[in-house]
Amino acid sequence: MCWAPFSLAADTRITREGLDFYLSARTPEQTNAFYSARGLPLIAVQEIAKSCFLTVGLHNRRADTVWLDLAMWRFADAGGREIARISLPAWTARWKAMQVPLAAQATFGWTQLPETRDMQPDETVGGNVPVVPPTGEFTLTARFPTGAAGTGKPIEIRVPGLSCPRDGALK
Repeated sequence: MCWAPFSLAADTRITREGLDFYLSARTPEQTNAFYSARGLPLIAVQEIAKSCFLTVGLHNRRADTVWLDLAMWRFADAGGREIARISLPAWTARWKAMQVPLAAQATFGWTQLPETRDMQPDETVGGNVPVVPPTGEFTLTARFPTGAAGTGKPIEIRVPGLSCPRDGALK
């Protein structure tokens, strides 16, 4: 679920103002296989399968810094209603309540797109962004501040027509 952007078989590829953006929606079957193969307990894999996983890759081809801050990403359904992103702290709370072993939590954590970070020139970053599955198509609007202090002109990437594949849950 977490591949380098240059090898990501993305459904969406956008380059805007020197930032390459790749995105693929993963099926529950894909997430089940991926996390099961990494030793996560069945209860955790089943919980993961209830969400919609978007695998994202970014490559900063600019001469300056691009800032990733998932708090600046908005997911909205066709009616404009916000779709909740499931943050890593929210997953941590779930794992604690479900008594998922710390090693499995760590494995899950390294597969997620970081909540915040800078991307230096020619740097890549990738990972998963889970959202609560909407019933139909939705749009992602992602803003990326630029410059050393993040005060430069932001880059905005809008991806309409996204959907969450549903191919059955793990039993």
